[in-house]
Amino acid sequence: MELSIERNDGCMRKIMAGLIPFAVILLAWMTASQAASFNDAVNSVMLVLPFVIAILSIFMSIWYKNSRFFFLTVFILLSYIILKIASSKEAMLIEAVTEISILIPINMIWLAFINERGIITSYGANKAILIGLQFVWVLINILRKSDDLTSGMLSPDHAMAIPAPAIILYILAIGFLLINYILKGQYIYVVFISVLITTYISLHFAHRPVILAVFTGSVFIVVVSALFEVSYSLAFYDTLTGVLSRRAFEQELDRLGKQYCIAMVDIDHFKRVNDTYGHDVGDEVLKMVASILNKISYRARTFRYGGEEFAIIFQGQRMSEVMALLERVRKAVERRPFIIRSDSRPEKKPEKITGYSGGKGRINVTVSIGVAQKTESLKTALDVVKKADEALYRAKSGGRNRVSK
Repeated sequence: MELSIERNDGCMRKIMAGLIPFAVILLAWMTASQAASFNDAVNSVMLVLPFVIAILSIFMSIWYKNSRFFFLTVFILLSYIILKIASSKEAMLIEAVTEISILIPINMIWLAFINERGIITSYGANKAILIGLQFVWVLINILRKSDDLTSGMLSPDHAMAIPAPAIILYILAIGFLLINYILKGQYIYVVFISVLITTYISLHFAHRPVILAVFTGSVFIVVVSALFEVSYSLAFYDTLTGVLSRRAFEQELDRLGKQYCIAMVDIDHFKRVNDTYGHDVGDEVLKMVASILNKISYRARTFRYGGEEFAIIFQGQRMSEVMALLERVRKAVERRPFIIRSDSRPEKKPEKITGYSGGKGRINVTVSIGVAQKTESLKTALDVVKKADEALYRAKSGGRNRVSK
């Protein structure tokens, strides 16, 4: 089966996004290995860099209203500041590493699974207070060690030890995030796994200011790259259905070749669904139709054009091929009844099903489809879209649930 360009592009983008955090870790390791050869100017830049990238990360988190990455950045930045404060004495630094190494995996799990409820909200304030209290407690314990005169400074030739409980917490946290990534495939878990790996390495070099700065800065780089991925998804993917957005569709029109077809797909009587059953049910119908379009139209790119309307671009295909495929799409939607969820249905599927529930009812969803092909008379992609819209109008005025060309 020939895979679609959309799926190839989507898979490649996901692979690249997943590899970036680990590429950053590798680059940080290579940079840190050369730290002994840095001159004073380079060292000065390295020590300032984490603060600069952290500010960028905080700004972008606020801009995109992403509380996870905002509090992740704040937590790691405060950890870095605490380690710098504690670096004046060995006893203080050992205490700081001990406590922070325990707090990081716990907080990373917490932040990875919290709901996005804003930054400047009561929920955001509660998170800030919780993080603030943790670091007040850490700072108090560190300052208690300031009068310890029994130890000097750690040797730069040896790595600092991380306590066994912290190592166990790191292993459990990484394992838990990895399992969730395998099951759910969400990019957020890759980010937090890479942050855990990077912080685990950096804590071993907490007594080496430049190396600590390199790895801490790399954490913020990972967060910034993740925020760019978030911005891309917001711009080019429809958040409800998961298919490409209208903005992506308009950009795609500018780079089509000489042979292609464009189909416009509209859900029949969708307003009636919203008015009768509510917008929540309407949203689920949209997601169902989008999933069918993605599954059946495997040689095409599917976009949400607006409202209940989708657009499909068939690159390098002729009308005869496209018509047969769109007829399969129409039949697939028609044959798949939408079951309205019962109010008593549990949120999670039970291990043992004791009876059958047909829900509150079912909706027979159908779609009307109009398609047009690039020809000599249709010189631009917008001309083809206009013709496809005209064909869609004929399909709807002709009784709906049909494909018109």
